[in-house]
Amino acid sequence: MFDFLLGNDALSTIFAFILVLIPAVFIHELGHFLAAKAVGITILEFGIGFPPRLVRLFTYRGTEYTLNWLPLGGFVRPLGEDFVRPNENEEAHDREEARQRGVEKMMTVNEAKPPARLLFLTGGALANFVLAVVLLMLAALMGLPETVGARVNVISLPANSVLANSGLQAFDAIESINGETFDDSGDFARSLEALDGELVTLTVRRAEEPDAVQALTFTPDFSETAAAIDTHPLVAGVSVDSPAESAGLQVGDLIMSFNGETITNFPDLQQRTRENVGQEVDLVLWRAGEIIETALVPRVDPPPGQGAMGIEVGDATINQALGLVYQEGAPQVELQSQPVGEAMTYSVNRIGEVVGLMAALPGEIIRGTAEPEELRLASPLGVSQVGSFFLQESIQRNQPGLILEFVALISIALGITNLLPIPPLDGGRILFVIVEIVRGRPIAPEREGMVHLIGFALLLSLMVVTVLNDIANPLTDLLR
Repeated sequence: MFDFLLGNDALSTIFAFILVLIPAVFIHELGHFLAAKAVGITILEFGIGFPPRLVRLFTYRGTEYTLNWLPLGGFVRPLGEDFVRPNENEEAHDREEARQRGVEKMMTVNEAKPPARLLFLTGGALANFVLAVVLLMLAALMGLPETVGARVNVISLPANSVLANSGLQAFDAIESINGETFDDSGDFARSLEALDGELVTLTVRRAEEPDAVQALTFTPDFSETAAAIDTHPLVAGVSVDSPAESAGLQVGDLIMSFNGETITNFPDLQQRTRENVGQEVDLVLWRAGEIIETALVPRVDPPPGQGAMGIEVGDATINQALGLVYQEGAPQVELQSQPVGEAMTYSVNRIGEVVGLMAALPGEIIRGTAEPEELRLASPLGVSQVGSFFLQESIQRNQPGLILEFVALISIALGITNLLPIPPLDGGRILFVIVEIVRGRPIAPEREGMVHLIGFALLLSLMVVTVLNDIANPLTDLLR
């Protein structure tokens, strides 16, 4: 349905902004609104989006509900405060406006007792946490990825082998045997050996057609070489003008022995190569069913990144009876819907993980162990850029939970950020309430207002800087 977003970063960034930031900000303001209603603070307007106003929707119990042009979540306009229409913020004007709507009992934010103000100011963050709980539960109910089996990736096989005659090809991924998955490459080998002489059906996913599966049938014969399963280093790349290229090594070769001794893994090969730099060494290779002998001289001072032989190496397994060379591939993952109880547990645990990571960040900064990516501030544009990545991943994998989890993460981050004791954020205002409780009287409104005004100017400046940085250095570059 949303496949048109795949590969279109600009359009998916716009969609991500709509799906990620607007709901998080709207729910935040809704939390303030509900908290205000609960403690009796008079709310003159609850706006969806930011002014200029598009249309007045309706008025209910003294609150005007409006739809505005700028799609930035929403806002709450309490009696006596007006951050969105500064030319009309006089309290007398607001009281007259409320009186005309039939409001008899009025209360401004400053008239509310400190506990009521604390509830009003924390209401937005609490709503963000509730949204995160709901979204994470929904993601779990829709299905969490769980490993249901392993894969083995075919590296090579002899051209005239029984598996090649069944249609198996190099780079195929084998996913099941007779319809049953296997736990790992070892389980794959044991399962095949247990079916010696029987008709076996392999479920295979071809590299060029990853969305299609094929069923290939063959009859394994282990009568002469049963259990002949060995692991050896696999040549994954050959550098130009290297000793390996001169010796004829090719991608897909298995290095069976080194100077006449069996070699079983990359660390073993690496150690033996270091011990023999500058000296000729004999190698025995397995290449699609053929045994090839060659020799080379590992370089004493190879070019950067090439190594003494000039090869990239991984480990692979060879089934001698079948002539099959393979590696364990990516696990098979399926979405498994969780029961309500487990979905709630998952939601709470995930929120705990996120909060724990954010709480640990200051300590990592002090110790100097924080990664640079963790310290980068993101503007709404940057958040939307990252959101576009998760949105496309969610569509491509058909896993709605990916984008839901990201929205939940942003909602948690928005809630925690707003609780920081920084004017004019909610946490900055909460700090003034706490000071009032401690000293027994409020700080002069003029002084508090000046602090919030300075804080707003600084935050606005920081916003401009982060937006410019996100334009010049998109956050998606860190994810790809």
